[in-house]
Formats: sequence, structure tokens, C-alpha cells
Amino acid sequence: MKLGLIGNPLGHSWSPEIHAFFLKEECYTLHEIPEEEVESFFRTTDLDGFNVTIPYKQKVIPLLDEVDPAAQKIGAVNTVVHRDGKFKGYNTDYEGFVEMVRGNGIEVNGKHVAVLGDGGVSKAVTAGIETLGGTYDVVGILGNPGTITYEELFEKQASYSIIVNATPVGMTPKENAAPVDLDKFEHLEAVVDVIANPLCTKLCFEAKRRGLKHCGGFEMLVRQALAADRYFTGHAMDDTAVKPCMDYLLKDRRSIVLIGMPTSGKSTIAAMIAAKTGRPLIEMDEVIESRLGTTIAECFKEHGEAYFREVEAQLASELTATNAVISCGGGVVKNPENMRSLSMNGLVFWIDRDIDLLFGTSSRPLSQSKEDITRLYEERKGLYQAYADVRVENNGAIEDVVNEILSATGDAA
Repeated sequence: MKLGLIGNPLGHSWSPEIHAFFLKEECYTLHEIPEEEVESFFRTTDLDGFNVTIPYKQKVIPLLDEVDPAAQKIGAVNTVVHRDGKFKGYNTDYEGFVEMVRGNGIEVNGKHVAVLGDGGVSKAVTAGIETLGGTYDVVGILGNPGTITYEELFEKQASYSIIVNATPVGMTPKENAAPVDLDKFEHLEAVVDVIANPLCTKLCFEAKRRGLKHCGGFEMLVRQALAADRYFTGHAMDDTAVKPCMDYLLKDRRSIVLIGMPTSGKSTIAAMIAAKTGRPLIEMDEVIESRLGTTIAECFKEHGEAYFREVEAQLASELTATNAVISCGGGVVKNPENMRSLSMNGLVFWIDRDIDLLFGTSSRPLSQSKEDITRLYEERKGLYQAYADVRVENNGAIEDVVNEILSATGDAA
């Protein structure tokens, strides 16, 4: 089978790796073609199927012999099957969105959804919301027909249970932006962002720290590819392959972040994970001490906690794109920006140990006694819970903790 992707520009694409994983063969090539050559591509291609990306999702429709009804309604095609000399177009962005929402337990049926953005992706999203039984308002900035303004969005904020970001706001390299402030919405239950890079956008992070259900566009990208392969091959695809595919693709692109109290076992666990996976190991406190040229205890004594936290925040901001195992200091969660940096392309694990097993240490100025430990745990446990993607208990065999983390990241043997 010969497959590919057409678009212009293409830049970096995950598609060859994703389809190779699902189809178990290297059969996918990239074709960056100018607009004037799209029609000739259709006449001369020997591909059995291909995906279509910006800016050709609408422009290919007149060149097709048949268009799937869902794609016709959406007005965009991203998957083309070439069989018996005929071309048929589908929209698997729509299918990827639907399956991602379902897979993350986000209930849309009977809910009102705010869809930010009125471009091509927005049309796939709104079709998905209809399929899932929801209603929606599309929010735009140009006053196009069928849209509402952001001012109207905020006036109606109490009616929305879900926000979907179908704009590029928050995409790398402008990952510090968010399309809306979630504090302006009283009854939100979930946030969905179609952006795939970073893995956790600022919008999704703000949903995470508020305890809202959330999911991002990388999963949608993988799920739409699985749907495309169903059309390309003509047979059903295994939905359980989605998470293994994501883990495989992210092995070299996603960090494993450990948070938790001092003496909870983070350093030991991080070292064992690094040894088993071959990932780099970053002990944040050790890096900070190296930069300071002194111990953390001495830094607190000479410069105060605020100075230490500034250095810690700078280091966290440098760790947004790595595949390392990162063991964090116990107080890293005190600054939300630290956790946003570490969550951007990281999976965050809270190493939670019973307070009776924690102990004071002279090397940590804020946790030198059992009383300090008890007070800090009560202060921080809510933050650990809010920022963690996975909570892992470390009250027994440490090998069990390591294996649980490796299973969650797809690194288990």
C-alpha cells in the first residue's frame, strides 16, 4: 500500500510515524506541492490514498469523484481513498474529535458548547458536537454569519458547560497565550483544545488546575489517523492501539515529572526510571545547588526563600521540551507557572507517601522536623492533587511504584 500527505507547507509532520505504527509498514510519504500542481497531482498519483492538510482541505473537493456525506456537510476533506481510478473524500478530523471526547469521558449530550474559532477545524468540531448530542455557539472575531462575538460569549458564559478551542491561540511558539480566561465561566465542566503542540496548552493547564476534564489535540491527531487507516485499508482498526501509539511517539518528546513531599522517594524512583528507560535524569534541587554554588539550606539562610524560588522558576521554564525524568523539589508546586512549564510536554506523577513514613531532614530548610512535615503536607496536598496527571502511592515496594509509572507512560517492558 502506498499512502501520503499533501499540503503546503508541511514542515514537521507526525503522520509517517503514526501510520507506520498502525499499519506496521513504512508506506507513507510527504508531498509538499504548490496550489497550481494539485490538479495534476490527482491525475498522476499512484498513491492508494492520501491525507490532505492546509490549505487544500476545501480545494480538493471539486477534484473528487465522491464525497462522504459527513465531509460534504463539513465542507472539508482530509482523507482521500484512490481505488479503481476513482477518488473518494472523507473527513476524519471530525471522527478523531468525536472519539477523543468519548475516550476522555467528556459528556456532550444535552450540553451547550462554546467553540472558539470559525475556521475549517471548527466545522469538524461542530459536526462532532451534533453527533454527540450537544448544542453550540461558534465564536469568531470577524463577525462572519452564524458566529457570535467574544463579548457575546462572556455575556452568555453561564450557559456553557464545555469550551473547545479550535483556534491556533496557544500553539508553539506562542504557548504562553490562551484564547479565553476560564475564570469568566461559572459552570464549566470540560475543556477541549485541538492544538497538538504543546501537548498541554495553557488553556488545558488552566482547566487541569481547576479540576476540569480536559484533553488536547495530539490525541485527536492520532485518532483521526486511525480513522483514515480504516478507510485506506477497508477494514476495522483496533481502537486500543491509540494509547500505545501516543506513548511510542512521545517516548522521546515527553518528560516524566515527579512531584511530592520531601522524603517521599522521588529521587530514588526517578533514578530507577532513568536507568530502566535510558532517559536523562534531572534532579531539580541538585541543578539549582550547582547554579547557586551552595546548598539550598544556605541559600535560604543568606538570600531567603523568594530568591530560591526565582531560580527554581527559571529552571522549570527551561524544562518545557525534554524527554528527561525530572525529580522536583517539594515546593515546586507553590508557583503555578512552574507547573505549567513542567506540564507543557510532561506527564506529572504525584508520589504520595503516608505522612507517618515521611521524616524531617536538615538539608531541607522547610521540612526539618515532623511538625514541619505535617504542616507542609496539609498545605501542599491540594496542589499536588491539582497538578498531577497520575497519583501514585509509595507506601510499599518501590519497584511497584516504578512499574506503575512505566506502565502509565508506555515504557514498561
